[in-house]
Amino acid sequence: MSPTGAPARSARAGTAVRDRWRQGTRGGVGPLRRRYRDPVTDLPTSGPPPGIARRIGRPPKGEPTLTRERIGRAVLEEATGRGADRVTMRSLADRLAVTPRALYKIVRDRDDALVAAVAVASREWPGGPHDPERWADGLAGFCRELRAWYRRYPVLLRIVASTPMDDQVRAAALRNMDSLAGFLLAAGLPAGDVGRGCDLIVGTVAGFAEIEEWESRAAAADPGHGPPEQTTPVTRAALSDDALPHLRSLGNVSPATADERFEGHVEMLLLWLGARIP
Repeated sequence: MSPTGAPARSARAGTAVRDRWRQGTRGGVGPLRRRYRDPVTDLPTSGPPPGIARRIGRPPKGEPTLTRERIGRAVLEEATGRGADRVTMRSLADRLAVTPRALYKIVRDRDDALVAAVAVASREWPGGPHDPERWADGLAGFCRELRAWYRRYPVLLRIVASTPMDDQVRAAALRNMDSLAGFLLAAGLPAGDVGRGCDLIVGTVAGFAEIEEWESRAAAADPGHGPPEQTTPVTRAALSDDALPHLRSLGNVSPATADERFEGHVEMLLLWLGARIP
């Protein structure tokens, strides 16, 4: 075999291979196919091949990145709509349109996802009153904002009560209490009463919001339950077979609305504080 003829033969062989490639055949065995069985002429021009999933954790351009905050907000939405006890990693993945495996790259488990939800809500805690000279007006406004915050996240108390919190959440709660304690001290409340004052303010508002949420759930579960204004002890006494003379004697009194009842609770708080602030 002549060495000088090798390049010519190689060129002719390369041309034959290219011709067969263009014709879509390989030695007469049919169209040339890739391993996912699409003809070469129909190959996609961009993106992963058909049947190959996108890498988890890399959303396509334009989709939001998965973060603890997004997971936390999804928990709050899911828990508000279905109840905190029905939140699962699968339900969160469905709500966020990701796989459960993608969630586990951000949070350790379901409890950690619940902690992320509390952290999200804690960042929206009301800023608190700022003018100690007008402490009564400022505190009343703060209580209304705090009630709105609890109503925005009605499942938050049950999540906190059933889930171990991390140091970040505990630190945020302490900062919120420190701000409220500082306001009460600046308003003139004796130091010995500041702790009780913080407990009374937060406990009163949180308790009222929890009762509101319970009444809402009861009305949703039982159509005959009626709105809170129609299910007071006085209104129930009118339908009772028992004597209940004292409650029946109040039957002509118009029942208070939820807002009016809340303002009554705030008024009691202000009276307690006013009796102790010089």
